[in-house]
Amino acid sequence: MIGDLSHLGNCPQNIMSLSSVIIIVISYLLGSIPFGYIFSKTSGKEILKIGWRKTSGSNVFRNIGAWQGLATGICDVGKGFLAVYLAQNLGFSQLIQVLSGVAAVTGHNWSCFIKMAGGRGIGTLIGALAAFSIKILGFSLIPFILLALIWNASIGTILFLVALIYFSIYFGQFETIGVLTSISLLPIFIKRLSPISELSLEKKEVIRNRLIFDDDIPRFDLRIKRIIKRLTKR
Repeated sequence: MIGDLSHLGNCPQNIMSLSSVIIIVISYLLGSIPFGYIFSKTSGKEILKIGWRKTSGSNVFRNIGAWQGLATGICDVGKGFLAVYLAQNLGFSQLIQVLSGVAAVTGHNWSCFIKMAGGRGIGTLIGALAAFSIKILGFSLIPFILLALIWNASIGTILFLVALIYFSIYFGQFETIGVLTSISLLPIFIKRLSPISELSLEKKEVIRNRLIFDDDIPRFDLRIKRIIKRLTKR
């Protein structure tokens, strides 16, 4: 049934619009599969009540277990890739491919399967980006990895997003990589603010800290120092 969508190029515009909506909804549902929640449940734990209360692979890795966290990360990347890959191979336009990626990120952040809870969306975004350009993704991940190791992964994520837009312009792929990243900023940073019910206009410092550090309390100490300290204690 889904395969038939690739033959709709000569159909009336309203049919094309319907097929586009269908693939975007499918992408949202793919993104909504809560792998972090599923793998955590195999250990008898509720990830939405542990750590930073998100289904992200990093939360699962730190608070549930290594293999559960790695499996979550791989699957989250995979569903983002699959969403865009399906749109590409069914012959949809670049805009619909991009919106499919955005839908997968949105589904990951607000999953219809777990009462609109979810993760941060970075892993799923990485998967969607990989379907467009491994080269641009690879270049953009370098500053993220370095900053995540040396200082702070949340700051590294911001630099990663900026690098994606820069390299998408540099390599002439802004219409895919750049647009996908730009639109995805909204669900990613809204999720950083969650739970939004705890916020108010008076809590400007908390809002700023969550947007920048993805936490209520910023950490300015170097991550590399903490790692070295733990290693030397052993």
